[in-house]
Amino acid sequence: MKKLLLFFVFFITFSVQSQIFWTEYATAQPINDTGVSSISIIDTNNTWLNMFWHCGMPPCATTIRQYSKTTNGGTSWITGTIDLGLNSSDLLVGNISGISSTVAYASVYPIASTLGGIWKTADGGTTWTRQNAFNDTNSFADLVHFWNANEGVAVGNSVNGYFEVYTTLNGGNTWTRLMSTPALLPINTSERICVNNFTVTDNTIWVATTSGRILKSSDKGATWVTMQSPIPEIGSGVLFEITQRFGQMAFTDQNGGLFITFERNNASGIRLYKTSDGGGTWSEIMYTGYARSYDISAIPGMPNAYVTVGEEYDGINTGSSFTVDGGLNWVDINSVDELVVQGAIVAMHDADHGFAGGYSTTATEGGIFVWGGGAMLRQAHLNVSTFPGDKAVIASPNPTTG
Repeated sequence: MKKLLLFFVFFITFSVQSQIFWTEYATAQPINDTGVSSISIIDTNNTWLNMFWHCGMPPCATTIRQYSKTTNGGTSWITGTIDLGLNSSDLLVGNISGISSTVAYASVYPIASTLGGIWKTADGGTTWTRQNAFNDTNSFADLVHFWNANEGVAVGNSVNGYFEVYTTLNGGNTWTRLMSTPALLPINTSERICVNNFTVTDNTIWVATTSGRILKSSDKGATWVTMQSPIPEIGSGVLFEITQRFGQMAFTDQNGGLFITFERNNASGIRLYKTSDGGGTWSEIMYTGYARSYDISAIPGMPNAYVTVGEEYDGINTGSSFTVDGGLNWVDINSVDELVVQGAIVAMHDADHGFAGGYSTTATEGGIFVWGGGAMLRQAHLNVSTFPGDKAVIASPNPTTG
C-alpha cells in the first residue's frame, strides 16, 4: 500500500507541474483548419498522415487529397498533394498505409462516377500510381493495410454479391480478389465496410461494417470470419459523414480488446465494452474516470493499456485519456496537461511514441500532437501490475463515472 500511496503523490505532483503528455507540431498544411483522418506509424522516426479539411457539416465545399509525413519522430513534417490523375476532384482518400519514407499506399473511394481503388507512391509522395484492383464501376475501396513491403490487404464494399477483399504478396505488383465465402457476404443490401475503421495486431486485422459486424482475419487477409460488435450499427469512419452512432475498437493482443461507442450529441452516451476472445463476445465495463469517445488505440507492448481521444465539436469529449487496467479506470489527461487534444484520431507505436490528430492554424502552426507521456504511463502500469487488486491508484484527481 505504501507504494500505491507514493504513486498517488507522484500523480498529483505531475498534475501541479502540468506534466506534458502531448506536444503540438505543425503539419505544414496550405489550408488552415486541416485535420488528420489516418495515421500510419512505420517506426519511431517515420509516420504518414492522411489529411482532411475540417469544413464543418457536410457537404463540404472544398475537398483535399493531401498527405503529411515525418522522418524524425514528429518534430517536423512535410506535406504534398496526392495526385490521383484527371478525376482527382471526384475522389477522396480513406487512409494511407506507409512502408517507408518513400513507399506508401492509399485507399481511394469515389464521390462521383469514377474509379477509385488503391494508389501507390514509391518516391515519397511526389507521384502516385493506381494499382490493378477495385476495377468495377461499383467498387468502393474503404481501407488498405500493409504488414511489410510485400504483404498487404485492401477491403471494400460489396460487388457482385460479396465484399471486395484483395491481397498482395509482392508489394502491389499483383492484387488477387478473394473468392466469395460466407464471411464476405453482406447481411443486407445496405451493409457497407466502414471507411478506415479497422485495427491490426500482429497478423490479425479486425474491420467494422455499418451493420455492427466485425470481419476478422488472423492470416493477413487470406481467410475471414465474422462476429458481432456490441452495437447493432456502426457509423462510417469518414469524418465528413454525419452518423448518430459511432464505434471504434482496439486490441492489445490476439484476445484482449476494447470497443468504445457513443451517440452523437449525447455526452452521457459513451459506453465501453471488453472482449477476451478476440471479439467473439463482448461485455460492458462499468468504468471509473473519463474515457474519450471518438477513437481508441492500444499501446503495443503494454497489456491492458489504451489511449482514447474525443472529437473537437463534441464539446465535453474534447481531449484525451488513458487506462492501464483494461478500461476499468481512466486518467483524464486534460487535468494534468497544458495541451488539450482536439482531433478525432489517435495511434500508438509503443509507450513512448504515438500521435493524436489536431487542426492546423497556419502552415507553421498546429496539426498534430506528439506523445510524450511514456514515463507516467509505465509508472501507472507498473503499480497496477504489482498491485492489481487496488485500482484507485490510477484514478484522476476528480474522477467521474462513465
